[in-house]
Amino acid sequence: MTGLGKYLAMARTSIEIWFVYRTTFVLNMIGSVFYVFAMFYLWQTIFLGSPGALAGFTWPEMKAYLLVSFVLGSLMPWFAEWNMSIDLKEGRIAIDLARPIDFQASRFASAVGPVPLEFCSAVAVGAVVAFMFGGIALPADGAHAAVFLVSAALATLIRFGLVYCVSMTAFWTTGTDGITVGRMAVQNLLSGALIPLVFFPDWLRAVAAVLPFQGMISTPALTYLGKMDAPTTALMLGVQAFWAIGLILLGRLAWRGAQRVVTINGG
Repeated sequence: MTGLGKYLAMARTSIEIWFVYRTTFVLNMIGSVFYVFAMFYLWQTIFLGSPGALAGFTWPEMKAYLLVSFVLGSLMPWFAEWNMSIDLKEGRIAIDLARPIDFQASRFASAVGPVPLEFCSAVAVGAVVAFMFGGIALPADGAHAAVFLVSAALATLIRFGLVYCVSMTAFWTTGTDGITVGRMAVQNLLSGALIPLVFFPDWLRAVAAVLPFQGMISTPALTYLGKMDAPTTALMLGVQAFWAIGLILLGRLAWRGAQRVVTINGG
């Protein structure tokens, strides 16, 4: 099997595993509908109390922002960190160490395999809720839509890089539950997933600007809505690319250190 073929096979396997747990998938879909409905209803109530635009957002634009946030947030969830912890505790990591493959690439293949299905299911959930609340704002033109797709792809790479780096801590802690909860809390806040960053005080926006989180939600969503001019959009895409590459390289360095500390069955 060719080098690329090995990773494609891993991606297909992860998709097959995704289909095995159908009940879990259905329950997650139902739970997601309630979550998105709650977010839409909350912001609808806020906009009803503030007629017109709010912090530069109209209600249709806010619905689009919430939908983009939900869809991107549904890709590559926290299971990667959990799987790494389980693999270490049960000694399955030894199989990965023995395989003639790149460890990071194999994890990426496993993580990215279900992305098309995760994307489609998230869009379906969002579409149901959006239909209940009326139409949403669409990209101004094809150029904005194309730039959004680029930004969304970079956001997915940032998410993988961040999750992979956090999962590496399992080699030292043998568990990532607390770290994962902390990562998700900070990520949801500073990425703009819960509240658009424009609502934050200046000092907190400045903190978010130098961290990778805003590239996961805020930048793609604002790109979709055309809220940034061309120079600012180019700058933010560059920041996204910087963090995507930086986190992947950091993950490779972490893997080198992890191989020196891993202990399997006392060996």
